[in-house]
Amino acid sequence: MRFGAAFWVNRCSWPDLRESVLLAERSGWESVWIDDHLLADEGDPDDPKFEGWTTLAALAVLTSRVRLGLLVGANTFRSPGLTAKLATTLDHLSGGRAVLGLGGGWFEREHDAFGIDFGSGFGDRLDRLDEAVGLIRRLLDGERITDHRGRYYRLHDAVCAPRPIQD
Repeated sequence: MRFGAAFWVNRCSWPDLRESVLLAERSGWESVWIDDHLLADEGDPDDPKFEGWTTLAALAVLTSRVRLGLLVGANTFRSPGLTAKLATTLDHLSGGRAVLGLGGGWFEREHDAFGIDFGSGFGDRLDRLDEAVGLIRRLLDGERITDHRGRYYRLHDAVCAPRPIQD
């Protein structure tokens, strides 16, 4: 069995988060997970909140052993090409310790606050996730997507280079 430590990055300072993650690594935790919300999803939505991918990038260069990922990445926040590039960059910064986990997104308030399309419902967001996952997988596998015109996404001559360290 493997154990991971999840951190909600609101109402915390960078020094406290950094020290907590380093303690988790020293204590033998296998992975560290950061939540992917733009507003606090519990308590006061105006509470201070760090952005997930940037937080993981900073932690990647501070840690040496734990695997790193979002719990879970909101597909609605980013295009599939950007998600592939973010995951690849994190994989390189961490020496191959990145974990990519994606979900359909659920917190409507943050979508509204930041002008992000929430979709017409749960099924719509899952359909968008399905299309995105297929595109991300192709990009991470090294495929150049010359022309994709899907229901939700358009990619033209998209490539993800360098490739992730991990297969």
